Amino acid sequence: MANHPQEHPKLMPDARIFSLGQRWNSDTEPELGLGIVTDLDHRTVTVAFPSCQQTRRYAQAQAPLTRLRLASGDPVSLPGSGDEPPLDAVIEARHEGSNHTFVYMVRVNDEPPQPLPEQALPDALSMNRPLDRLLAGQYESATWFELRRRTSDLLQRAQSSGLMGLCSARADLIPHQYYIASEVANRYAPRVMLADEVGLGKTIEAGLILQQQLTLGLASRVLIVVPEPLLHQWLVEMLRRFNLLFTIIDEPRYQALIESGEDNPFATSQLVLCPLSLFLNSPAHLASARSVEWDLCIVDEAHHLQLQLESSPAQALPDTEAYQALASLAATTKGLLLLSATPEQMGQSNFFALLRLIDPARFNDFEQFQAEQHRYQEIAERIEKIRNTSPVDSDEIRRLLDQHGTGRILFRNTRRALGNMPERELHAWPLPASAVSTKSRPGKSASSDTDPRLAWLRQWLDDHRSKTLLICSDDATVMTLEEQLRLAGVRCSVFHRGMSLLERDRAAAYFSSDEPDAARILICSEIGSEGRNFQFCRNLILYDLPGSPDVLEQRIGRLDRIGQTHTIQIHVPYQRNTSQEVLFSWYHRALNAFCQIAPGAWQTWAAFREQLQDCIHLADSGQDVQTAEFEGFLDAARAHHEGVCQSLEHGRDQLLDMNSFDAAAAQKIISAIQRFEANSSLDSWLIDVLDHFGVFNERHSDGSITIVPSEDMLIPAFPGLPDAGIDACFDRQLALVRDDLAHLTWQHPMVIGALDLVLATTHGNACISASSGDRTMNPNQPQTGEFVLQLLYRIRVDAPAQLQVQKYLTDSSINVTLTLNEEGEPVTLTSAYPGGTQQAVERSAAAQFLEENRQSLLDLLQTGNQLASDQCKQLSSQTSKTMLEAQMQEIKRLLALKQRNPNIRDEEIQFLKDQTLALHNCLSGAKAELTALHLVIMN
Repeated sequence: MANHPQEHPKLMPDARIFSLGQRWNSDTEPELGLGIVTDLDHRTVTVAFPSCQQTRRYAQAQAPLTRLRLASGDPVSLPGSGDEPPLDAVIEARHEGSNHTFVYMVRVNDEPPQPLPEQALPDALSMNRPLDRLLAGQYESATWFELRRRTSDLLQRAQSSGLMGLCSARADLIPHQYYIASEVANRYAPRVMLADEVGLGKTIEAGLILQQQLTLGLASRVLIVVPEPLLHQWLVEMLRRFNLLFTIIDEPRYQALIESGEDNPFATSQLVLCPLSLFLNSPAHLASARSVEWDLCIVDEAHHLQLQLESSPAQALPDTEAYQALASLAATTKGLLLLSATPEQMGQSNFFALLRLIDPARFNDFEQFQAEQHRYQEIAERIEKIRNTSPVDSDEIRRLLDQHGTGRILFRNTRRALGNMPERELHAWPLPASAVSTKSRPGKSASSDTDPRLAWLRQWLDDHRSKTLLICSDDATVMTLEEQLRLAGVRCSVFHRGMSLLERDRAAAYFSSDEPDAARILICSEIGSEGRNFQFCRNLILYDLPGSPDVLEQRIGRLDRIGQTHTIQIHVPYQRNTSQEVLFSWYHRALNAFCQIAPGAWQTWAAFREQLQDCIHLADSGQDVQTAEFEGFLDAARAHHEGVCQSLEHGRDQLLDMNSFDAAAAQKIISAIQRFEANSSLDSWLIDVLDHFGVFNERHSDGSITIVPSEDMLIPAFPGLPDAGIDACFDRQLALVRDDLAHLTWQHPMVIGALDLVLATTHGNACISASSGDRTMNPNQPQTGEFVLQLLYRIRVDAPAQLQVQKYLTDSSINVTLTLNEEGEPVTLTSAYPGGTQQAVERSAAAQFLEENRQSLLDLLQTGNQLASDQCKQLSSQTSKTMLEAQMQEIKRLLALKQRNPNIRDEEIQFLKDQTLALHNCLSGAKAELTALHLVIMN
């Protein structure tokens, strides 16, 4: 073994002279491996990381990169020609080549030195040299080694569980949501439609799928397209629930980025959120979005594209601009999630049009699709007969379900099928009209001292002391009501669009608190309340009424959610002979929209929209709304709505109920997540990390924790921790009721940063301690003055994240503990050895010991490397065998399923085949890499 302790590979600051072909390492993402400069302009540098197939673009002035400089004596493994094994070479010299690149002189065995441009260096070049740090006196105490080993074991268990993405959401463990997420999230480039009824959590389902895809490496670039009013709701929901920070690209932001010199604003961020309106009337914007290689595209409110199929030919695309824009975008994205209303609400033609976005080759004939849907009703009847005669024959039922044409790409759950949903009770409060309110339009509140609703609200709050949520249309009304209620001595909290996310979190916490001085009422504007659910509250006051039945249902859905345990009390104060009374009568008497979900409300609203507007105009002009004509209008609308609902129920696809939720499978997923969270030790580990780095933390009796930077920290800033600190918690249930607390999960930025801080830096990779272990407990105990060397290796497999190596490589750490016997030969001890108390070693004594035992340490390390290499070969071979069995079983399952169901895509099967081959090749090249060592000197 070469003895060059002071000439190990160095990562040194460079003068920021970038040139094509230079090799650099990422300071913030060391797991990317060795990078190479592939492109330059006057401001940015593009670096490719071949070993993980990733590319990053940095601003040259602030690029978190360090130049690689190999020194004389450093070993390097060179690829052999053809099928020959790699060649072990040694660096003899380094020269400055042309264009600021290095040329190394390398020697292989006894051959003459040969030039090696740095471009030709292996991408997986190892830079971890713990022994060199130890011999150079750069070591730490034993606790750092234990922290690194514990962190490695903890991360390994978490990654091999396959649950890191699914368990990291601020969301209750609702069975149907986690069933859908688990069914979809592990697929390659999933293309599905999520069509649960309102209030059943489509956004959470999409977020769970997205987070799991990101965690598994199946997706990295994601685009979310939503109606413009929902932009901030999605931004807040993704950040609060999933710790995913999206960049909004709307028209002003798009133009600002273009003016700043960006070629394509959509390429400036990995996670982009934009309004659908951005693509309308702007082919350039659409072309920019299409030019980015999106791994996943999520479209919300897909059913509101006003789709209408051409009458002839049947397979023609809908001619709406919004649909055509989405069709163009969907054709270029790998994965696609459409969030929509239920198929029954959309009608078959619109439903078919959305299915075309998912798979245009499969759904290209509307008449054929209608015929298939009819056959599926026959399958549903056969399944029902089997259940009635032989309920245990689940295999036959599964075989029939597999034939369901849309079962694998469409998930639709209903309240009736799931059960256990809350009841609703309406309380109407007709009030005399005032002059200020006669012109109050839908979606525009009027609120003043003369508004009878304000007097009613004060009196109602005097009579009712329980928590109450009030929703109105605009921010001005929110602030007026807050001022009036505070003057009346009512403790209240507010939500409106002008508040920051932190201010909203604090307002929600003030409202949800059980303390005596907490807010009794939360006043929300339409936009201010989006993305917030208050299941703990049972009283809802609709201070005004919106013009759309969908918005009304979204308001009620703030309380009418899974987890609500009380009957929801809906209070509607309205003024007689105003547009408010028109809307109240419309929603209550025509649609029955207050007391239940109205699945046909949108169709009825579309059919009677113009007549409804005429009635509102009459009321605004001061005319009496209680007329025979108005009664006739309501009767006609009610009859139409009842007919729509009957038609929807008759056409409801019974197979969808069976395919969209499997209670037994869902419970297995929930139980697995609960076991994982109970055994993960995330809280105690993170506190241990904080203590090691000198970060102040304090646990509280309610389960929360305060984390604040301190003056004694070992690093300038702890990753993911704001300068002002945070209040946080680890418990899921506490996080659900305390919006003001950060939810620390595996995907929280501070947890991810802490993992990198321990494993991707030199902290704990070279440690020394002294021990007085008990020889009577172990006859192989070394004598005083002798030593034990603990070595920690990881099995390094250079593979892209989407291959999901950790799914199979469940044991990626190797522990080797060595000492020398009386003959000076290496002896292997148990990894738990040595015992006894670990003590610090004086630096002068440590330096003398290292100098005297230098060669022995080098010899032991060589032995440890060989032992670790042998174990690595055994583990990677067994892992490859297990992987092949599992992958082939899944491929055979999909091939068999494809015979019965054409919705099994060829791309998905081909991906599994390619993945299997790539996994086998990557595992064949697995290497044991030394990540840390601990020298224990026996007293």
